[in-house]
Parts: sequence; C-alpha cells; structure tokens
Amino acid sequence: MRDTLGRGIAFMREVLAAPQKTEFRYRDLRFFLRYAKPIRRLGAASLLGTLVLVGLRAVIPLSGKVFLDYLVPGAGAPPPAFPVPLSLPTLLLAMLVLGAAVGVLGLVQTYLLVRFREEYTFGLQADLFDHVLRFPLSYFKSGQTGYLMSRISGDVGVMQYLFSQFLPQIISNVFYVAFSVVILYALSARLTVLLIVFTPLFLIANLLFLGRIRTVTYQEREREAHVSRDLQEVLAGIETVKAHAAEEREVGRVVATLRGVVRMRVRNAMLASLSGQSLLGTEFLLLLAVVWVGGQEVIEGAMTIGGFVAYIAYIVTFSAAARTFFSLPVVLQPVVTSAERLREIFGTEEEAGGLVPDAVEGRIAFEGVSFSYPDGTEVLRDVSFTVGPGEVVALVGRTGAGKTTLINLVLAYYAPTAGTVTLDSRDLADLDPRWVRGQVSVVSQDLFLFHTSVEENIRYGRPEAGREDIVAAARKAQVHDEVLGLPQGYETVVGERGMQLSTGQRQRIAVARAFLRDSTILVLDEPTSALDALTEERLQASLADLAEGRTVVLITHRTSLLALADRVYAIEDGRLVERAAAGEAA
Repeated sequence: MRDTLGRGIAFMREVLAAPQKTEFRYRDLRFFLRYAKPIRRLGAASLLGTLVLVGLRAVIPLSGKVFLDYLVPGAGAPPPAFPVPLSLPTLLLAMLVLGAAVGVLGLVQTYLLVRFREEYTFGLQADLFDHVLRFPLSYFKSGQTGYLMSRISGDVGVMQYLFSQFLPQIISNVFYVAFSVVILYALSARLTVLLIVFTPLFLIANLLFLGRIRTVTYQEREREAHVSRDLQEVLAGIETVKAHAAEEREVGRVVATLRGVVRMRVRNAMLASLSGQSLLGTEFLLLLAVVWVGGQEVIEGAMTIGGFVAYIAYIVTFSAAARTFFSLPVVLQPVVTSAERLREIFGTEEEAGGLVPDAVEGRIAFEGVSFSYPDGTEVLRDVSFTVGPGEVVALVGRTGAGKTTLINLVLAYYAPTAGTVTLDSRDLADLDPRWVRGQVSVVSQDLFLFHTSVEENIRYGRPEAGREDIVAAARKAQVHDEVLGLPQGYETVVGERGMQLSTGQRQRIAVARAFLRDSTILVLDEPTSALDALTEERLQASLADLAEGRTVVLITHRTSLLALADRVYAIEDGRLVERAAAGEAA
C-alpha cells in the first residue's frame, strides 16, 4: 500500500513538473494563415453561417420563459405583443420552424466548413511535400524515413483538427457567449454582473497547465515519430531480421520506444483532466452563486419564475461554452506543438537554385577536389581529372574507397570541401542542381523501382515517352522478352521496391530507364553487377551504343566492362591514380 502511494505521489510530481522553456511564440501561428488566404471567401461564408446558426440556437432556451410566464395558468405576466395570438400551438409551431431552419442551415454550414478544412489541408500538405522534396540529399541521409513521415502526417493531421473541429467550436462558442450575455442581461442585469465577475476564473484555473501540456505534447509527438521510425526500419529490413532470427529482439526495441509514448500520453491525459476539473469546479461555483442570488430575486418578486428558469438554462449552456472558450490556451497546446514542429520543417533550407544554361556539352572537370563528410571522415583528396563528350572514364577501387562519393559530387548532391567540380567550365555550385541532374542518366547498383507498372518505371525519367519508345529502350537493355513473359507484360506491377522481379530484371529495367532518358551525361554505377555472364555480354554491346557521343563515368568491378573505357582510374587512399590498361586496372 505504501509503495503504491509512493509511486502515485512520484507520478503526480512528474505530471506537475515545471515545463521546459520554449522559444515558440503564438504569433508564429500566423505563418499558417497563408494557406487560408486563397480560400478566404469560403471561410467568410462559413463564418457567417456559424454566426446566424448560433444566433438561432441562442433563442431556443427563451421558449421556456414564454411558456412559464405567459401560457401557464396563473402566471400573471402580461404577454408581449406578437403578430399572432400567443398559444401553445403557436409556440410549438414557432419552435418547429426554428428547428427546421437550424437543421437546414446546419447542413449548409457543415458543407462550407468541410470544404474550407479540406482545401486548407490540401494547400498545407502540397506545399509541405514540395518543400521536403527540395531538401538537400544530406538531410535524408542523416535522418530516417519513418521519423520524417510521422512528423509530416501526424502534425498536419493536428493542423487539420484545428480547422475541422477546434476553430469552428471555438468560434461557435464565442458567438454563443456573446448572444447569451445580451439575453442574460435582458433577463437580469444583477445576475449578469455576477456572471462577469466569475468569468476570469475560467482562465485563471488553466494558467498552471499551459506550459506543462505543451512540453508533454512535444515529447509525446517525438516519441511517436521514433516509433514510426523503428517500425519502418524493421519492416524495410524484414529479410535481415528473419535471417538472424531477431524477431523478439526487434519487438523488444519497438515496445521499449512505444512504452515511452504510453507514459507521455498518460501524463498528457492527467494534465488535461486536471485542467478540465478546475474548469468544472469554477462552473459549479458560478451556478451556486446564480441560484443563490437569482433565488432571492424570485422570492422578492424582482424576477419571474420563467425568467429564472430561462436564466438557469442559459447559465448551463453558457458555462459549457465559456469552459470550451477559456480552455482554448490548454487545448491549443497540441496545435502549438505541431505548428512548432512544422515550422522546424519549413525552416529547413531547400537546395539553392542557380544558373540554368541554354545548352550543355557535357564536359566534366574535377580540379583539386577534396571531400569530407560532416563527421570529419575524409574520402577524396586532391582529385583532378576531366571527361568530355564521347569519352568513357572508368573508376575502380575497393568498396568504400570513394567512387560513389565522386558520383554524388557530379550529381551536386554534395559540395566539395576543397577544389571545384565544373560542367562546361561552370562551377556546379553556381548551377541549378535540378538542372544539372536533368542532364544526367544514372544506373545505380542501389536499385529502386516504384510500386507501379514496368512501363511506368521505365518511363520515370521521361514522362512523355510513348509505348514504342519504352519497348525500344527495353530491347536495348535486354529485358523486353522477359517483360513480355510477365503476367500483364508491361502493365505488370513490380511490387514495393520492385520485389516482384529478380535483381537482374530490376537492374535491366533501370538500364532501360537510362536508355529512354537519353541524357548528355551517363553515370553507370556497377550496371551489370546482378547479371550473369551471358546477359552481361549481350548488354555490353548496348551499353557501348548508349555511351556513343556521351560523357560517361563508369564504376565497375567487371573486367569485361573496362573495355568500354578510354581511361581507367583507381581511387586509392582518397587519391586518383590512372591505370594504363584494363588488365592492370582489374
């Protein structure tokens, strides 16, 4: 018992721990208003509908006063002037018409609100995705896909909640409170003054929880992203996991991360509950005060029974609306947290633009190039060479020597730490990296096919290509006959990462993609590593045709492919050493 009590006290201390400091400012939420600007008319129409709808709903509780004060026998209150004689059927008919109007207007307002919400979310998601895809490759190499996906989808979902439920509810309650105050003042000025005195207590009751909820919510979002990261990593490497019989180990790792999420959710729920109970306590005290003062007025004859009943009915709905309104700072904390995390992503710099030349010859030159990764690992040292149109330069060397890093410099994925890489005598640092990559066809040993058809995968580098061009490229890549043997031929879906195909088929489809793109510069990174000797021999002739008149950088361990090269370089200890002959280079 004592241990349980001790754990409970420790947990509450953890829940009520001082919040971490944050630099986020509420005015930063204005950043996200830009996505509402194109649909501001739709938002204004939805706001107007909300205003009218709340006004009609605010009138409904007055029906109780009309009935008790004017229709109940012996009420004694003189009925006000109405266009038609006041009676119970008349009152019920009026309520029926009012209810129908509220229902129809509610449908219209819901349609406008849903349209506004979806258009807003679409604009935000489209802009965010476009921004993320323009990050430098180093950003994706240093992070994990599952973590990034969780941040994008989860935080955007919270912003969608802001516009789909939270803001409409807040606006509706603000209008309702405003209408209610006017009606309440008309019913009893004295009670309304008492109501105004109590109102600030709703806000004061929440001040203790604002920073704490935001801190815990941020930690919860981060842990959720870590769970998504770990799940994506395990599923992507499922073959390795099973090959090492590591299922239990990976389950344990994910469960440990998930346990942290559960703990943060419990803390968050407790803070929200404490905040809610504070508001309910304030609401109960207000109701007691109104009953005490209002009851005295009824006894003294200063207020009718119908007016008192109507006032109590308004107080109940007013308190609920006020509770929602004054809980705004607390409920807004998850939104603020997600907005902060999205601002971090939007604040990440995109790849810089640059010059876009009218034409390209394809002459690549490395001049004293050195490169080190951020952790200080030096990969290339003082590398200099030139390859021009119609030339094939082959690179050989042990795994990890820096051959792929050199290719990444050609593709402007990274910038040299020293020296320059030029294209047609222009420094790559001055050129638009997207334009540079548009001049290069790449066949990489890191094969990736999209979860779509064979045809769409070949067409990826040239979206406007027709079927005849795709078939021609597949023939040159020595894969056409095998594609025809697939269940739906070129329409066959290759599966995630192309796993429905063999490694050799995936590699040749990647080669076909390069044939189809027909770029000035060609990068071949182990283009035949997954092929048997016979298929490689047939493909080599096609590669020779593809290299004709182009600038070609070839990375290979296959001696037979070195026959395509005009020059062969070896990378040794980060330096470039020219090999005189293919046999020696091997």
